[in-house]
Amino acid sequence: MSQQLWIRMANLIFELEKKLGDNDSPGVKRNIQRMKDLLDEAGILLMNPMGEPYQETRTDLEANIASTAARGGLFVLDVIKPVLYAQQEQGRALLQKGVVIVGTKS
Repeated sequence: MSQQLWIRMANLIFELEKKLGDNDSPGVKRNIQRMKDLLDEAGILLMNPMGEPYQETRTDLEANIASTAARGGLFVLDVIKPVLYAQQEQGRALLQKGVVIVGTKS
């Protein structure tokens, strides 16, 4: 399978997991975990930066800063697209920058 197809699959898995949210559906969560395991076997690392501190020096994120946010103490408040890496022998290679909304925690 081509790398582009794996990227599309990873984005779909992320969207499913995000839509599921806190719903208590063990069967669906188990299936999503199986899909994530397949990504891992293919060498694709899916990272959700939700809640992480944000610095403008991060090169793996494209951020939209909420208009009410001050320029200090920013956190990732919402993730539109996850960060994707290809796991390689010499380390990780960035496949997709995460698209996030950052602001201050309330």
